Amino acid sequence: MKVILSMAKKKENFDYDAFFTSYAKLWRRINTREMEYLSILRDTHPVHYLRTNVTLQQFDEFYETYEIKEGDGMYLAPEDRVIVW
Repeated sequence: MKVILSMAKKKENFDYDAFFTSYAKLWRRINTREMEYLSILRDTHPVHYLRTNVTLQQFDEFYETYEIKEGDGMYLAPEDRVIVW
């Protein structure tokens, strides 16, 4: 995600809303509690909603696109965000 967003900064008029919406649609799933539980037990990857929400919470572009502020459900304080590379 960090690489893609760094590339997006170089594109004039990049549509961050379309990008983030598309990313969320990629990982959306409707599962029963039983399926989520099996996924947690058997899959080494995070469940899909965490793949989306936690990933996007790490990037300023996400906050800027949706005007997310402290107190909003998707807000994560900057000192709690993961910075890789």
